[in-house]
Amino acid sequence: MAQDRLISSNARGAGRGRRLGRGLAATALSSVIVVSGLVAGQPKAAAEPDTVSEAKSQLAAIEAQSHALDAKYTGAQADLDQAEKSLKTAEKDLVTQRSKVASMRKTLSALAANDYQSGNISLTAQMVSSGNSGQFLSQLATMQNVSDRTKGKFQSFQSEQARLQTLEKQAASDRTTIKASRDSQAVLLKKSKAKEADAKKVLASLTAEQQAKLAAEQAAAAQARTTAASQTSRSDARSDATASSPSSSSSSTSTSNTSTSASGRASTAIAFAKSKIGGPYVYGGTGPTGYDCSGLMQAAWAAAGVSLPRTSGEQFSAGTSVSQSDLQPGDLVFYYGNPPSHVGMYIGGGQIVHASNPTSGIKISPIGEMPISGARRVG
Repeated sequence: MAQDRLISSNARGAGRGRRLGRGLAATALSSVIVVSGLVAGQPKAAAEPDTVSEAKSQLAAIEAQSHALDAKYTGAQADLDQAEKSLKTAEKDLVTQRSKVASMRKTLSALAANDYQSGNISLTAQMVSSGNSGQFLSQLATMQNVSDRTKGKFQSFQSEQARLQTLEKQAASDRTTIKASRDSQAVLLKKSKAKEADAKKVLASLTAEQQAKLAAEQAAAAQARTTAASQTSRSDARSDATASSPSSSSSSTSTSNTSTSASGRASTAIAFAKSKIGGPYVYGGTGPTGYDCSGLMQAAWAAAGVSLPRTSGEQFSAGTSVSQSDLQPGDLVFYYGNPPSHVGMYIGGGQIVHASNPTSGIKISPIGEMPISGARRVG
């Protein structure tokens, strides 16, 4: 009996040992899994991209591409406007020219009929065969005059007929340009709308917290560019002042681009542009119900009596070039490369007024909101 109890006790001990062993093994395995997960998770966390920075980069690229498409659309609109104007003139001239050619053709037809009715006998032959030698010389002179007039009329007809054909070719060319411009605009508008949708998708993929962080980073970047431009302006202004008057450094601030005053035509242009704030951005718009970026600048300076080209690329060649250190209210500030695809008007205080995009419309922005290409003084 005692031996049986000993065997039973040993069996129970062995069972506890096996259970304890299994528990320790499970604990060890669990520890290994946890440690492995942490080790494996560390590189993954480090490899995760900065969502906000990536979104900011994507939006900056989309904005640059959108402005480039808008500039191309404006160019197509300018071609369309010019072609429609040319066609209108050509069609008006065609009505007059066709009437003129028809009248000349009628006159020449009458002369041809007269020749036919005379039996195709020349006037010289008729007068010589008449036997009236006393009047021959005077009749010969009359015949020559008639012949010269007939020849002159025919030459004039040929010239006017050629002009008619030129006008018809011009009208046909204008119609082709109009169609091409409209087709181009349709494609560009579709691409621009796609870019707008892309930007909305990027923003929609962010949480409210990420969107707030993105807006703050964008504002900080714009402020940094504006501050850098302002510091460069003050530095350049001080250098210029020192070079011109070493004994007086206080005058350096007078040439800084932080000036907010404007006078004369610039004041009129600024007032016009500001009066449109809150209005819509319209593709190819020249007013009065909506504008694109260059259309707003063109209309604003037209109100001040200054004529500007239609597109931002063409406006980049207008007036005279000015550095950021010499910016004055009313100057045009250009963005995104050369030729630029966007333009705004400097209004002082480190700000511009511009037709931004279809989402934001016409507004005031920091001058450094976009990469600056250059500036021009036009009035």
